[in-house]
Amino acid sequence: MTLIKKGATTLAIAGAMFAVAGCSSSEPRQEDPNIDSVIQQSEQGYRNTTVGYTFTYPQNWQNSIVQRDTFEWNGKNIDAQNMSVFYYKNFERNSEPEPLLALAAYPQQEWEQMQRQAKDRSGTTPPHVIATKNNQVLVAYINTQNPYDADSVQGQQYARHVLTPGQVQSAISW
Repeated sequence: MTLIKKGATTLAIAGAMFAVAGCSSSEPRQEDPNIDSVIQQSEQGYRNTTVGYTFTYPQNWQNSIVQRDTFEWNGKNIDAQNMSVFYYKNFERNSEPEPLLALAAYPQQEWEQMQRQAKDRSGTTPPHVIATKNNQVLVAYINTQNPYDADSVQGQQYARHVLTPGQVQSAISW
């Protein structure tokens, strides 16, 4: 009877260890794209622990930008290794989040192949190379198409949140 109890305990421990080991992965995990992470005033920036870069938020992004880990950009899936998208959202009007910026990481070899094939992964907006490190290329997809009437208050607010490639590059630490 003790042998059976000991065997069951060993089996339970082994099963628990197997379950825990199965939860870890070297692949980047993407969160549910429907869960918004609102950038609060206390937050200084976004830290991507998988790729290892930090994006320092512009001052005017506080309380109006939503961050999501997703592979979707402007209605299309991007075949990047890792990607985070930042959306403008007018909380006073409870508007739908509109994409502003996506930061995507590609393996160097894949990026070079994309360039040789002149393949635009975004569908509308060409990506800008922001930085390279350890055989990784970090690119920014910047939405320059204002989804609102440019003369409206909401359109003007959106336009003030759009960054240039140089602004994105200076906000990245890698």
